[in-house]
Amino acid sequence: MIFRPLLAWTISAAVLAYTPTAPEILFKMAATLRKTPPVEARVIREDPDGDVFEEVLLTVPWRAGSTKNLKAALDLPYAMITLPAEELREIFPSIASTEALVNLGRLNGKVCYILEGKDERLWVSKDDLIPLKLEILSEKRLGTHYLYLNMVKISEKAYYPSRTEVWRDDELILVERLVPATTSTEEP
Repeated sequence: MIFRPLLAWTISAAVLAYTPTAPEILFKMAATLRKTPPVEARVIREDPDGDVFEEVLLTVPWRAGSTKNLKAALDLPYAMITLPAEELREIFPSIASTEALVNLGRLNGKVCYILEGKDERLWVSKDDLIPLKLEILSEKRLGTHYLYLNMVKISEKAYYPSRTEVWRDDELILVERLVPATTSTEEP
């Protein structure tokens, strides 16, 4: 009699304690993006003083379309988080590998999956699979991290950061502001 409830509790605890692998999280994140109808938006790039130096018109979720454009995603921090899982795996192989560590943590009060590879660390909101922070650990860009802030609703199903900050060695070096065709200040 006691065995059956104990077995049911053990199975329930194991299911609740299961943490998906990094590739599973990236796949679910990309699947969510695929369900999102494309929306046109302007990305305004500013220096730390607020001086605008570039405006880019993007369709989000963004698709690189070529390897050359894929490499350019590293220079468009906003666009980078809207890439499909296959393209994210190509740009960030260490967080997309099955060897990447997945932990739970908090960032700005949100429970997150923290995907940690040899070269990158990515914080993804556990509830809605929105990337919140990306940290580059490789020697080439060591000390660089991207913060995705102020989520806005840009379509019926999609929230994106209206502000992306790029930090290097604890110094703000770039700000990207998203100006979607339709903006709402609702949080997901």
